[in-house]
Amino acid sequence: MTNGTSQGLFIVVAIIIFGIFIAISYLLFRNTLKPSLSTIYCDSFEQIDENTNLLDTNNSKCMRKFNNSFEVKGYFNIWFKGANWGPIIWTPDNTEIRTIKLSQASNGIPTIENGYVLVDSISDINVAVKQDAIDKGFGTNKTREAYISINGEKEIYLGKANYSNVSWGTNKGLKLKIGEVNTIKMKYINVHGGKTVYTLQVIILN
Repeated sequence: MTNGTSQGLFIVVAIIIFGIFIAISYLLFRNTLKPSLSTIYCDSFEQIDENTNLLDTNNSKCMRKFNNSFEVKGYFNIWFKGANWGPIIWTPDNTEIRTIKLSQASNGIPTIENGYVLVDSISDINVAVKQDAIDKGFGTNKTREAYISINGEKEIYLGKANYSNVSWGTNKGLKLKIGEVNTIKMKYINVHGGKTVYTLQVIILN
């Protein structure tokens, strides 16, 4: 037997042994691998759903979370520390950037520190479960956990509620930059684990 033949035979044997090793590993750990692959698959679909405003699709391999299940039928408004004043910053028919002039505040003067106006709370008015979600088995439970991120900073947990109208953020240290566009992301998590995200933008002028 020549050296070339010996090397070729060695490679074939090595491939066979490697194949056997892979097969045995699969048989031993397939129950562990399947959930992991399933998680990756479902996470991919969830990421797609979160990046749209549509109710998530029904997929037989994934447990439905009902992303984008909530809708704000009323508005968002913001309350400032130092003033009993809550201007509206978002409505369903006007989602553009809003401009708020602090000089127009009534019943007090908003508190300003180091170029920021301090926020007492943000309210959501008339939050409901989308009819499409109800039709597909979500139910009518408005219970939601709320998180907020301002200008890309770390999310802050605001609490949990099941009312249509809630004031969020009291004593959470929220603040908005004066003279710039502030981007506010309000995220709700429903009882099934699905997410609904609203993006609000507001310019604060002194």
